[in-house]
Amino acid sequence: MRKYLLTFLSLILISCSAAEPAADEVSVESSETVTSISSTTSTSTTTTIVVQEPFALDEFGLELVEPPVEMQDQIIELMKFVEKWVGLEFTSDPEYHFYSLSDYQEYNALHYLDNFEEDYEEGEWERVVLSQNMWGLNNLSPDELLNLQVEFQRCFSAGSYNLLDKILRVPIKKNQKKLNLYEQTVVIHELVHSLQGQHFSSDKWYLEMDELDDFTYYYGFLALMEAQAEYVEAKWTNAFDEYDRQSFNSQIPNITCRVSLPSYFYIPAELYYNFGPLLAKEIIKNGKMEALNTALYRYINDGLNTLPTSEQIYEPDKFFADERYEEIPIKSIEVDGYALVDEGTLGSLDLVYLMQDKIGQENALNAAVGIGGGAWKDYEDNSGNLLMTIKITGDNKNELQEINDAFILWADSQSRFSSSELFAGGTLYVGDTNFWFSKDTNSMRLVLSQDYELINSISNQLSDF
Repeated sequence: MRKYLLTFLSLILISCSAAEPAADEVSVESSETVTSISSTTSTSTTTTIVVQEPFALDEFGLELVEPPVEMQDQIIELMKFVEKWVGLEFTSDPEYHFYSLSDYQEYNALHYLDNFEEDYEEGEWERVVLSQNMWGLNNLSPDELLNLQVEFQRCFSAGSYNLLDKILRVPIKKNQKKLNLYEQTVVIHELVHSLQGQHFSSDKWYLEMDELDDFTYYYGFLALMEAQAEYVEAKWTNAFDEYDRQSFNSQIPNITCRVSLPSYFYIPAELYYNFGPLLAKEIIKNGKMEALNTALYRYINDGLNTLPTSEQIYEPDKFFADERYEEIPIKSIEVDGYALVDEGTLGSLDLVYLMQDKIGQENALNAAVGIGGGAWKDYEDNSGNLLMTIKITGDNKNELQEINDAFILWADSQSRFSSSELFAGGTLYVGDTNFWFSKDTNSMRLVLSQDYELINSISNQLSDF
């Protein structure tokens, strides 16, 4: 189940903006030499085009734009601005790559595909797509979903900082001496991430999660990092006068996605850019920027398991109380022809991600904020059929009832289920995917399978996993 969200894990921190690329300007120097062969018979004209060598190429062979001295001086001043508001100093000069807008978008697409080959083993992507189909997130094929993911990477980002190579990347207009106001704003956002990388060990934090194959704390910690960058960016833009504001608005590129993307693609971004800043505002209100830095130092000082959860981002009171998910034991099910292929934990963002498009954000959040903990196991047969089992607890019986009610609302909202019936102490929704769930005083159990008879064959195990 965690792989639902891992489909969006590229090694970058995204500065959210969206726009349709403008045409790149191309500079070509031309000299014309005219040679007269005969004043009375013919004339031959030779045109020589001087092609300027690129300043540099990135790892994918894309051209980097050379920053003039004036632009480099601007960056030094922007670094000072970031240091002032974050309250930390750069330990070394950040490395940055500037691209034309089209090349920057191409970099994001190529970078995603490059990581894709590393992140997914043979057959794993197909299982991810099938699980999304079974949850009702989409009805896409593996190739169709991959194409949409690539487009999302291409059109969503205005600038990025890579957690591992520590390079900030920003698209700019060619043939200009200085960054315009919009470009400076994007650079400020990414400079904050660069500063975070130098102080908060974001590369080690990511690599530890990757080694464990457990990204439970990725989303909460990333939300705080983005919130700090948004805060500093706002300090910059709030200082604009009316003329600056008009200039800034006119400089925003019109980036739009070339195809319609599923709305659930944007749910993690809502956590980062909508809910994260609300929590950061409360943290700064209570203890200034030093308190936010203290929260971001927790990985270094206290370890991975002390980082914020997505539930703490959705509900600030849970952050200040340092409420953690409880560890949920989930037994394996014995199923003829099926083998356990993956397992993990489930948190608030997972519930919102799975249900928001069907029941609305308010209902999804009411269910997600109050989860005690969750665990899941996926089983697969030789034909690639999936059986998914999930176990969820609430903070108390009322919170568990809210989660139960949300799943009823979620199931009832979908025409893909042709009927429902009482089954094995719970309720079974029947369709191309069969969805069974049951609640007792302590937990909820959920099962999804494409095979009705399969659920029937394990009915004696449903109350005990």
